[in-house]
Amino acid sequence: MAHMKLEYKSAALTRGVSLEIFLPTDGWGAEVPFPYRTLYFLPGYSGDSDEIYTYLSMRRQSDLKGVAVVIVNGDNSFYVDHPRRNMNYSTFVGKEVVEMTRKLLPLSHKREDTYLAGVSMGGYGTLLNGMRYADTFGRIAAMSPAIDTYEVHENQPDAGFSIELLDNIFGSREEFLAGDTNLTKTYLDAFEKKELMPEVYVTCGRQDRLVYEQDKRFAEELQKAGVPIVYQESDGDHETDFWEGKMDAVFSFLTGIPEGSRNKIVLP
Repeated sequence: MAHMKLEYKSAALTRGVSLEIFLPTDGWGAEVPFPYRTLYFLPGYSGDSDEIYTYLSMRRQSDLKGVAVVIVNGDNSFYVDHPRRNMNYSTFVGKEVVEMTRKLLPLSHKREDTYLAGVSMGGYGTLLNGMRYADTFGRIAAMSPAIDTYEVHENQPDAGFSIELLDNIFGSREEFLAGDTNLTKTYLDAFEKKELMPEVYVTCGRQDRLVYEQDKRFAEELQKAGVPIVYQESDGDHETDFWEGKMDAVFSFLTGIPEGSRNKIVLP
């Protein structure tokens, strides 16, 4: 296992940024051939890369499944572009970080080897940018995604999302629903038009008062229309304990390696 911090000046965000990176260099005692399959991971609202790799077993899953992990900080942006402020988080996640890490590290350039995942706000960013950059990400996984943050505010005003904050990010509720930021509409439209889509996994806890109902509704609407999506729910709240319990399932879906199994190293 190799762990490193990559710092560089981001053109998309017009400032210095930092990425936490894990590389499966030994694969539990056996060499992992490169270029590595890669997961780009998006933290939730008020979270950062340090919190993610402290509370979630990124190192262990990286080694078990033989996949590189790049954790990207989202700075409460919901991973959308803000061109008037030169803060383009969608471009940063879907294009710049992928290109930068591929240039500097032995990472696969293949779509089928490149994944995107995240929790809460990062789950929303995963679903949004997984579709925007479907030519880059072959599989995506969203844990407890905030599908509709305006609805979160309406149902749970104490959740930390004020209308002023949301309008600053999305423009207005009307603009949010009209654009590709409306994930249900975006996925249904893309499927109807037979556009390229990533393989999608969504999971949520039944006791999650913030997003359970909207996550379940999102999955049901897509499944009813025939959109291929894997949806799993189980007991749990909107918290790291639930997400940690889903780590093996997420990495298994992304890599195709069964849950409870480890990467089988085949050397030439």
